[in-house]
This record gives sequence, C-alpha cells and structure tokens, in this order.
Amino acid sequence: MTIDFTCQKCDSSFELDAEDLIDGTEKLVCPNCDAKTPASMTDDFVSAMVELRAQIVTLSKRFAVNMNLETEDLSAKPLVAEEEEEDETDEDEDDLDSDDEDEDNEEEDTDAGEEDER
Repeated sequence: MTIDFTCQKCDSSFELDAEDLIDGTEKLVCPNCDAKTPASMTDDFVSAMVELRAQIVTLSKRFAVNMNLETEDLSAKPLVAEEEEEDETDEDEDDLDSDDEDEDNEEEDTDAGEEDER
C-alpha cells in the first residue's frame, strides 16, 4: 500500500510504501526540502497505520476494502468517534445539572421544614 504525500512547505509530492514506514526502513521526510514531522507524530501515525491494517485484515473475511482518504475530506468534518465523545460529554453535563437541581430542591425542603417548626 502506498501513501501519497504533498509537502506543505514546498508543495512537492512524493509517495511512500506504508510497510516501509511501519517497519522503519523509510522515514517520513520530504525528498525535495527535507521537511520532517516530529518523531512523536510519526510514531502515532505508524501506530494508527498498524491498527488500520489489522482492522482491514479482520474485515477482509467479509468484505474487500478499498480506501481513498484526502486530507481535505478529513478536516471538513469530525470523526464519528469525536462526535460520540462530545455527545457523551453533553449527557454527563446534563446529569450534573440535574444533580445540582436535586440538591437545591433538598435544601429548599429543609429550609421549609425549619420554618414550619418555628
């Protein structure tokens, strides 16, 4: 599997074999201007590639997979996992708001009971 890259610095295009990136025999470096990514970014990318490859192998038992990813497509909309994560966060905040309202109601009930005793 080859991956096409376009350098943001010099606008030069080049391609690398994913297997070479994964096994470390090829580095993610622009051949025209020697622009590089930070090591941690490259490591994260390689880890994601390894996971993607493993998932495709699993899927291949049921489906043939052919993918074409464009940077512009990915930056235009968030990934599904990110959307789900945001929804869960909103639900958690709603739960916290409900708890706060319950505590406020309990305090009002306690205050009302104290006034009745007087």
